[in-house]
Amino acid sequence: MATETLIGKPLHLTVITPARAVLDADASAVVAPAFDGEVGVLSGHAPMLALLGSGELRVNAADGKVRRLAIRGGFLQVNHNKVTVLTPESIAAEEIKADDVKAELDKINATKPPTKPEELEAFESQKAWVKLKEKIRSK
Repeated sequence: MATETLIGKPLHLTVITPARAVLDADASAVVAPAFDGEVGVLSGHAPMLALLGSGELRVNAADGKVRRLAIRGGFLQVNHNKVTVLTPESIAAEEIKADDVKAELDKINATKPPTKPEELEAFESQKAWVKLKEKIRSK
């Protein structure tokens, strides 16, 4: 199928974690947090693969609404107007509960940071994930 024939047709986005399919919907545009910046995908985009970082995945849905998801790294594939995001963890903004995020932040802030480098890296990663969920939820 030639790329020209895909322009103007909706993208189909699927966001998948090991636990579940987080989103399966049509979209007019997708902006993902690549490892080294953001990558935008519109209808008719050339096939590609991208390494993702943690951040906000923005989806301009076919109905005109903007959906926001927090993702924790992974991979993005674009092929024939199909966008697939494989990520170890993701949550949609509407699923994030303020009380849960506050409790997670309180627990992290009350915890003394570990001294071993590998434990410190995991601790900082978890802290960044909770702060990302807080940011996504508040938008």
